[in-house]
Amino acid sequence: LLEIPEEIYNIRKSALSVLKPLTRTWLVVSIGFALTVLFGMSRWTGMLYGLPYWFILLPSWLSHVGLFWCHLMSAKALSIFIAGANDSRQRPDSRDHLDRTEYLPLLQRSLKFGLKTGLISFGVFIFEILVYFRLSRGKFSLTVVMMPLWIMVFGGILDGIICKAQHFLRVICWLLLFTSMLFSCLKVDYEMEWVRWRFVVGPIVAVLSIASATLIYIVYGHQIGYYRLTEAQLTAGNLYSLAALISIVLVVVIGEVMPLARPVEIETRVFVVLMAPLVVTLVGMGAWVVSRDEFGRLLLYGGQAAVYPRKLRWEKHGWTSVQGRGVTIIPMFGEVSFCPLDTSSERNVELCTCCACYPYEEEEEVV
Repeated sequence: LLEIPEEIYNIRKSALSVLKPLTRTWLVVSIGFALTVLFGMSRWTGMLYGLPYWFILLPSWLSHVGLFWCHLMSAKALSIFIAGANDSRQRPDSRDHLDRTEYLPLLQRSLKFGLKTGLISFGVFIFEILVYFRLSRGKFSLTVVMMPLWIMVFGGILDGIICKAQHFLRVICWLLLFTSMLFSCLKVDYEMEWVRWRFVVGPIVAVLSIASATLIYIVYGHQIGYYRLTEAQLTAGNLYSLAALISIVLVVVIGEVMPLARPVEIETRVFVVLMAPLVVTLVGMGAWVVSRDEFGRLLLYGGQAAVYPRKLRWEKHGWTSVQGRGVTIIPMFGEVSFCPLDTSSERNVELCTCCACYPYEEEEEVV
């Protein structure tokens, strides 16, 4: 077991009191959105056609209220921590100049996570309000209703292309989502007959396929020793993979029955109604497990970024600096450790032959 001095442990625990209320974010959101999806699919398939729209959106609105309460608790914990830090800073034997190396990175992570979740929750809430007014009163077009989503998607595209802060696969996913949203607006608002529902569903299936392939890459990389997932991260990866597989099947089924002008078998309706909230629940539970694991690791190891020195490899053009083991941030997984595969053993040579897309290193060429 890792031995942590009591003073450092208390500092980390006090600083992480700001993050602790936010670890319930995914739990609150998944419950509310799963119920909304369940009620919405029940009305859309005609199984509970009499449900009012406000009742359908009520669970998700309550989840936003719960998320806002979590942010209030986090802000309260932050004010208490700042007051305590200011008091200790006035003491003659103050160790704040040493303690801040522990609590500042933790506070930065907490504030960053809280800001992201708050902005996303606010944007989704505005989107739900616009959806309600469109469905109940028919006031807005689909293009206007999607305005918060347009902002998020454009922000993701610009962040990936201009700032280059994302992997190119994430940029492709943003572009595919933009294409799907564009086709849906052309189909609904402008009633263009050449736009088929398959044009709307196709990019979504592509995004889910990319997500499934990425999950397979991560989980299999853990199996062969490239990624060093924790038990919680591996559990989350399995939940995400199951959710992605169900989502692909669900989107294909929905694309085949849209629009619901012709009779649809009761089995298909029940499948859609049950599987849609299950996907939301699986993703939410996986993310909740990861957030709890991240909280525990921050408590044990702190929030300072680990430094891993690069290695030198002799190539035909001379010595080249290469990345050895390190830590990377994967969306929905958090910080994941990785280590290039070792090809010195016969087993690892076979693994690299079967999956050459994973980085590897040869010990005799590295100094």
